[in-house]
Amino acid sequence: MGQRSIGRPAKGNVERSVRDDGQAMTPSSQHIADYRQNGFVHLPGVVGATRLAELMSHLEAVVRDVGHTDSTWRGKWREPYADSERFTLKTVDKLARRSAFWKSWLSSREMLEPIEALSGRPMQHVDAMLIMKPPETGQAFPPHQDAAYYAAGEPEYIIATLHLDATTTENGALRFLPGSHKWGLIEHERKGKAHLPAIDIADLVEVPAQPGDLVCSSIYTVHGSLPNRSTAPRAIVRLGYQPHRSA
Repeated sequence: MGQRSIGRPAKGNVERSVRDDGQAMTPSSQHIADYRQNGFVHLPGVVGATRLAELMSHLEAVVRDVGHTDSTWRGKWREPYADSERFTLKTVDKLARRSAFWKSWLSSREMLEPIEALSGRPMQHVDAMLIMKPPETGQAFPPHQDAAYYAAGEPEYIIATLHLDATTTENGALRFLPGSHKWGLIEHERKGKAHLPAIDIADLVEVPAQPGDLVCSSIYTVHGSLPNRSTAPRAIVRLGYQPHRSA
């Protein structure tokens, strides 16, 4: 496949992860309070090095089988960025349908317990997508709410972003606008891709993370990220969870 298709944990970060036994991480009371107040929270070391290596191995197999989709966003929002005509974005959707290992893990107690601790109720997995910003050309994301694209009627929907690579300012770490989840769905500019031109990405709080970390946010939380200007890919997997419904 040429350059690597997804991220690889840096060797210096492996010792940081201690959850290699499949046990669930329980967010602290402060994590829960921060999530409910700000609409996002950083949960370090949720996925240990051994589990992350398993997930990435199966993800590599999916990518070899189906390849990436070019999901680059278009529109005038790109104009302030230098070389924005070179922006690229690679994705693979429906991971639970494409990998039995991922399907099982996404609905395991290992994953559900931290999500349910934040929500305060039983939850179920509904979505998983690999999102990879290629080196040097990986696109920015303008401020937006994911509810402008899906699950607008699910106020308790939680987006859990699993980090496959360490994220920094240089490679486009996630950024969030604290408290914006309380606003409900905001009217978006929908020329090109839905975004919020009145909100400056510089006003969002950057949340750098390490491989195996989860960064969780509400479907209504305004977020975005800068381009990947580094020489390595920046890969995350966006996981979606909504309140559990009986079949």
